[in-house]
Amino acid sequence: MLRKPLFWETFILLAMVGVLDRLANVFDLYWKVSELDSLAHFLGGAFAASIILWLYFFSGIFVPSKRNFGRFLLISILAVTLIAVLWEIYELILGEAKFNESQYAYDTTLDFVMDFLGAFALCLYAYLRELEYKASKIII
Repeated sequence: MLRKPLFWETFILLAMVGVLDRLANVFDLYWKVSELDSLAHFLGGAFAASIILWLYFFSGIFVPSKRNFGRFLLISILAVTLIAVLWEIYELILGEAKFNESQYAYDTTLDFVMDFLGAFALCLYAYLRELEYKASKIII
């Protein structure tokens, strides 16, 4: 399990997101550095895609029949969409975001775009790791 693709990358992304979020909340950096929210969403999207792709393709729990880039992309985008929508609902319930604020639509759209960019970047990386993993299994 520890030697399978994406395991350590997922752990590292989790640590990065956790440390970044903790520092940003302690020092109010989300309000002081506007780009930090976008970075957090990019890394969060990458983490979400990483964990779902690892679970589906590399953990051994599932046995997917199709292991092409289209399937990697579909799985990661669906997972990140679900998580992003649930996160926005969570923010609305907590009162962190206000639906009637003038910047809500812009901020939410930017959050989704960054989530998807992170997921796409990780998806591309994961598929390249898949090809590398397949190549290492070929016996000459």
